Amino acid sequence: MIRQILEDCQPGFAEVVLMLSNSSATAEVYTMLEDLRFTEDGNTVTFMAEGGTHLHLNMEQVKEVRFIQTTNEQGLPSYSVWFVDKDKEPVLRVYMRKSEKEETNQPRHDLFMRLQEKYGETLTIGG
Repeated sequence: MIRQILEDCQPGFAEVVLMLSNSSATAEVYTMLEDLRFTEDGNTVTFMAEGGTHLHLNMEQVKEVRFIQTTNEQGLPSYSVWFVDKDKEPVLRVYMRKSEKEETNQPRHDLFMRLQEKYGETLTIGG
């Protein structure tokens, strides 16, 4: 299910920020979400970014996916997909950045709304 969600996001989730964080540290990786690599067993996805930077996500640890639309400090719509563990902590957050190509923003909004309609605002994974 996680793989399907990520693949559904790929066509329009260009220009994203991948964020990992805990109470002590935050890491952000800017990427185009074009190069996703799944292990043979399907348990891990690697998000590749320019220059070899990458993040790994153990998809078995994800128990919930949230599609979140809010308004940011500048009054602009903000779209994100949060992958949440059994303790309800986000293990990975994908933030869609506003594109500098204005003509791509509406199609990206439409894609996010279709994904939210397809999966709901919160999707429970497994039992």
